[in-house]
Amino acid sequence: MPRSCPAEFRRKALDPVEAGRPIRQIAHDLGISEQTIYAWRRQHLIDTGQLPGPTNEDQAELVAARRRIAEPEAEPAVHRRAAELIGKVVPPKDASRPLR
Repeated sequence: MPRSCPAEFRRKALDPVEAGRPIRQIAHDLGISEQTIYAWRRQHLIDTGQLPGPTNEDQAELVAARRRIAEPEAEPAVHRRAAELIGKVVPPKDASRPLR
C-alpha cells in the first residue's frame, strides 16, 4: 500500500516543477520516484480544474460512502458469527434442566 505524504511535502515537490526544474532532479533531491511527482502533478491539475477527473475531495467522499455501504452489509455476518460462538460456549437454557 502506498504511503501517504503530507501536503507540504507534495507542495515542496510541485513548486519547483512549476518553476521549470527537471522532474528527474527534483525526484533525486527529495528521494522519491519521478512517477510519484508525475502523479502528484496530474492530481494537482485535476484539483485545480485544468484536467478532467475526480478531485481529491470527490475521492474522499466516495471512500466514505463505500464505508457507509459496507458497514450494514457486514453487520448481519458479525451477528451470525457471534451467535455461533456463543452457542458453542454457553449451552441453551433447556439443556441444563433435567428431563422429566
